[in-house]
Amino acid sequence: MAGRRRRFGSDGDGNGEGAGTAPNLSDASRVGMDRNRRLILEFMYGYYDEALAALPLERMPTLAPRLLESGVCFGFGDPVTNIIANTLSVLGADGEPARGEPVLEPAGARNRKRKRKALRERDARAREEILSKIVAGDDVRSPPEARTIAEHSLEGLVTFLTSYFRYLPTWDALRYLCLCHADLLAAVRLIELDRCHRRQDKFRINSNAVKVALKCAALSARLPNVDAFLTGSSALVSHLANNMPRRGLSVQDVARLSQLLKKPLLELKKPSIPLDLAAVRCRQYDIKVQPMLKESVRAILLDRIHAVYLKAITRIPIEDFRRRYQHGFLKAGYCYGPFNPLFNIIVNTIWYDAVFPAPQALELDVMCTRMLIRIESRSLDGLINLLLCCTYGLSEHDVMIYLLKSNLDLNQAIEMAGKDGYQILSNKQLRWQEKMDTWSLDDLFAQK
Repeated sequence: MAGRRRRFGSDGDGNGEGAGTAPNLSDASRVGMDRNRRLILEFMYGYYDEALAALPLERMPTLAPRLLESGVCFGFGDPVTNIIANTLSVLGADGEPARGEPVLEPAGARNRKRKRKALRERDARAREEILSKIVAGDDVRSPPEARTIAEHSLEGLVTFLTSYFRYLPTWDALRYLCLCHADLLAAVRLIELDRCHRRQDKFRINSNAVKVALKCAALSARLPNVDAFLTGSSALVSHLANNMPRRGLSVQDVARLSQLLKKPLLELKKPSIPLDLAAVRCRQYDIKVQPMLKESVRAILLDRIHAVYLKAITRIPIEDFRRRYQHGFLKAGYCYGPFNPLFNIIVNTIWYDAVFPAPQALELDVMCTRMLIRIESRSLDGLINLLLCCTYGLSEHDVMIYLLKSNLDLNQAIEMAGKDGYQILSNKQLRWQEKMDTWSLDDLFAQK
């Protein structure tokens, strides 16, 4: 996953280990991040309390250490289900009832009732003892080996989001997790809605990007058995639609679920079920999304512009590009103009080569990355300034949001701003697209 993005925005002390120090992180930002961490941990403590109440702790003593080692709250279910499933996925042959402990089969209804009451009381005492160990480690400055399972879960949640979503800083990941009550898939859905993800970029359970991000999260959370966690997370997906039990689990339930979570799935029949359930949970949270930071929006737009430039290179004949057009491409191949971004890059490249040809013929095999980044950054600045000139009352942040929603289509961004009540200063921009219908790339290169 390191090749997909450069992680930034981590605080460098406490969570986010190994990610580096956040650039220019103010004291107010650090205070806000610490506040969000505390709120997320408070949500987690409630989840762990509910998960502990569902497990037969006294009858199965091996559950407690397994939960404290591997019961992280991230995965493809809701947080409580994830804690239970991750605990049971690493339960081995030693997860049998304690020796000499009967499985609730005494003679007579009164004896059965007395026995159940005694076991509930003992489970309650065990639950309080384990929960006190989880809450006692609430210190982000503690070394990794001294952190509790809740703190490891928080690190895993942040690592998953910052690994999967390109250019998502840690402070934004914490903000989304806080809004979604530490629910991973609900946070994923909120980020996609907030960042106007395209259909081809939607979250898919069985995609390689998700698998790698989940493994990164497991490694960041220091799980003792990463393979068992990944297998259990995959197997859990097929059981979510069947309302996996999470209250009053018996010894037999634990043994059965533990075996189900050890069967890896080769193919998911309904991979959309976890996201559908997350959408239902997301509606239950009182979410009030604040505007994204300008740096985050700009990074997303630059990433999309980079994809357009790579596509433009493939549309230009390779021999012509190497011998002639690379110079104009890097000098003036901007993605703004009267057409769509891809066509604008090609038109501007050919125009610059015709007006300002290269001083000498060069056949180049490589392209300077810094020069490509420079032309992409200038293209974004051009798009922003064009939209600012064509509309009245928009801030630079609003302009970038419209470009994000329109997928860099300037005409569509102007139309969207007009529908939202902003004054359009010129109608000429809206008529540019009409010219494109009479152009084609074949005609363009034929006239070179």
